[in-house]
Amino acid sequence: MKNFVSKNKGLFSFIMLFVLTFMSNQIAFSQFVCQPSGSPIAQSGVLATTDPTQTGRVFRDGFVSSCAGGAPTQAPLAGTYRYDKYDYSNPTGQAACATLDFDFTGCGGNTTQVTVYSNYNPASPGTGIIGTSGFSSTGIGSLSFPLTAGQNFTVVIAEVGADTGCPSYKFTINYATGCRQAGFDRTNDGRADITVWRPSNGVWYTLNSAGGFNVLRFGQSGDITTAGDYTGDGQTDVSVYRPSNNTWYYGLSQTTPGTSFVSRPFGVAGDIPVPGDYDRDGKTDIAVWRPSNGFWYALRSSDNTLLSRQWGQNGDVPVVGDFDGDRINDFAVVRNNNGVNKWLILQSNFNYGFVLGCPSTAAICGGGVDFGSFTSDKLVPGDYDGNGKTDIAVWRPSNGTWYYLRSGVAANVAMMAYQFGASGDIPQPADYDGDKRTDFAVFRPSGASGIWYLNSSQTNTASGVQWGAATDQPATSPYKVQ
Repeated sequence: MKNFVSKNKGLFSFIMLFVLTFMSNQIAFSQFVCQPSGSPIAQSGVLATTDPTQTGRVFRDGFVSSCAGGAPTQAPLAGTYRYDKYDYSNPTGQAACATLDFDFTGCGGNTTQVTVYSNYNPASPGTGIIGTSGFSSTGIGSLSFPLTAGQNFTVVIAEVGADTGCPSYKFTINYATGCRQAGFDRTNDGRADITVWRPSNGVWYTLNSAGGFNVLRFGQSGDITTAGDYTGDGQTDVSVYRPSNNTWYYGLSQTTPGTSFVSRPFGVAGDIPVPGDYDRDGKTDIAVWRPSNGFWYALRSSDNTLLSRQWGQNGDVPVVGDFDGDRINDFAVVRNNNGVNKWLILQSNFNYGFVLGCPSTAAICGGGVDFGSFTSDKLVPGDYDGNGKTDIAVWRPSNGTWYYLRSGVAANVAMMAYQFGASGDIPQPADYDGDKRTDFAVFRPSGASGIWYLNSSQTNTASGVQWGAATDQPATSPYKVQ
């Protein structure tokens, strides 16, 4: 890779006596996050013989649309199908993501389909699509789609089998704004800020993307950094998990978190912190994964209730991401499969476990996804293709290459490789340029200094900056090694 280093006034380099030792256990996080906005909609209906019909129905391509959009790539399937339509308008006053949660369990086993249009024509249901579930369903699920300020849109509920109908269905629509990739974003400008945490003095040093820098003391040696947006204001809050007393701490202030913070006991010895948004309320939830029994435990910030789910086993590595694009953290683990990473993902959409957006070959879909070396690669999931869904990804220290599977394309063109970094670097993927795609980035311990190298996905240009000490913990990306 090319090395670009700028020696900016005000940047710093400190020598520390504390030596940080990285162990083999990895924790990887990645999620598209937004803030709730506008008034939600609740709707119910019936597909009956008196309803109008459309000419054909949307092809089920297996890819659920997300906040970044998505539409079928093939022509509608032939036939005549009954439908209901509902017209709405984006109420937020700005660009937004709408998420539609549907419930077709009252359809008596008849398969039903939901599609969202910018302009709906029942004679041509394959045009004007801005959101699709990708599948027909007899159960529950969700899809998301982007909206411009004030945009009108139409939700269409259609039967899949001609003249089958549906005795009862319902759906809700929630709006969110400020959608962005996960990463340390102190100013809520949609760009990740270069940040390190110093265990010896518990200080966070942040180089703001908008200019200037911040120094905040929060935490102590032995803590695990768990930064996230716990307050739901769009700004990343400093946070740590303390294994010595199994307690979470997160700041309520962007200037004085040491005197304005929350402490919450949650977890037991041996737990691994896996914070994320498990209830889609725009706030980071306190959560742990327990190796001893393979259970995930999350404290939902929306109602302060406990979510628990068994997924994984002792020896697995927990991976947090939104692999199906419904803005809810999915439960995922990576397992050692004879030296190969086996990614096992329990997706939250379609009532857990439904295979969504999966490339069409059995080698990819069946029994998990084999991708990367368990013994040497680093887990770096992120949204590298910009479709609002977490991509399976690894970084290989031996050759400095990033490998990822694009979540929105067929298996034969899914894998991508990009060389950026060198052995000894620490990967720090995040959205540094604000284009809502994960950028390749590394932190390089160099002498007494820490050098950051960033590759913008927007311009495909590299840059470098000195920030922090070689023994600091980089904390911009939610990805970390503990």
